[in-house]
Amino acid sequence: MSTPQTPATNALPARQSCQLSHGRLTYRTTGSGQSIVFLHGLLGNAKSWTYQFEDPRLTSAYRMIAWDAPGFGESDLLPADIDAYVTALAEFIAAVADGPVHLVGHSMGGTLAQRYAARHPEQVRRLVLSCTHPGYADPKSAPMSEKFENRMREFEALGPQAYGERRARDLLPESCAPGTLALAAEVASEVRPEGLRRATRMLQLADNRPLLPTLKVPTLILTGGADRVVQPWLCADLLALTPHEQHIEMPGLGHGPYFEAPAYYNGLLVDFLLRP
Repeated sequence: MSTPQTPATNALPARQSCQLSHGRLTYRTTGSGQSIVFLHGLLGNAKSWTYQFEDPRLTSAYRMIAWDAPGFGESDLLPADIDAYVTALAEFIAAVADGPVHLVGHSMGGTLAQRYAARHPEQVRRLVLSCTHPGYADPKSAPMSEKFENRMREFEALGPQAYGERRARDLLPESCAPGTLALAAEVASEVRPEGLRRATRMLQLADNRPLLPTLKVPTLILTGGADRVVQPWLCADLLALTPHEQHIEMPGLGHGPYFEAPAYYNGLLVDFLLRP
């Protein structure tokens, strides 16, 4: 797997916005062809997909669209309810994409992608679930996790930059290239505390397990061999319940494979999306 270089800042498409029923949602887009919609994780935003926006294998064949989830980037907040997020996703895809889309959901984005694909199968050509899970399925009476509250105290004490650097080290293996670590830290530093709180709560209460067996779209599941974030029991639930064409465990990669080995990761996407 090749080591990525620090991406060129001018390669990242400018942020755009659209108006949905809940408010404003921002996104980045480039390329032409069938649409791929990229959904980032809990410490991400549309900038998470910088290395994908740079890859001519993708940009020459597809229109690439990456959203800032509600409460991330410059997108307006939503209540901490997965159906509210999926409604926003459905409105977003209807507003910015032509016809059915390929859907790539990473971590939190994968949890949303599962539910969207189950509810709107006619709108999804192919589904990629990257380092993700079906939701934590906690009852509404459960409090916010102590781990999250500690993280928020840490954010307040350290400030955004140091917080981003610490979270990037949690997400990526120690062997990660400095440029990759710097990009991951930059993206994590841009998190908005209230957006993070609501999205964390949304995932805490979410449970896609009843829906997963109903998925009828071609699905690729990607897991990281060195992923320290997605707990094994959550990964096991996803694999056991989701009808999928292929499962690839990416050797030696952590929770940010699109950062860590983008040439390899993008190749997996292209190979799957181009299948007849």
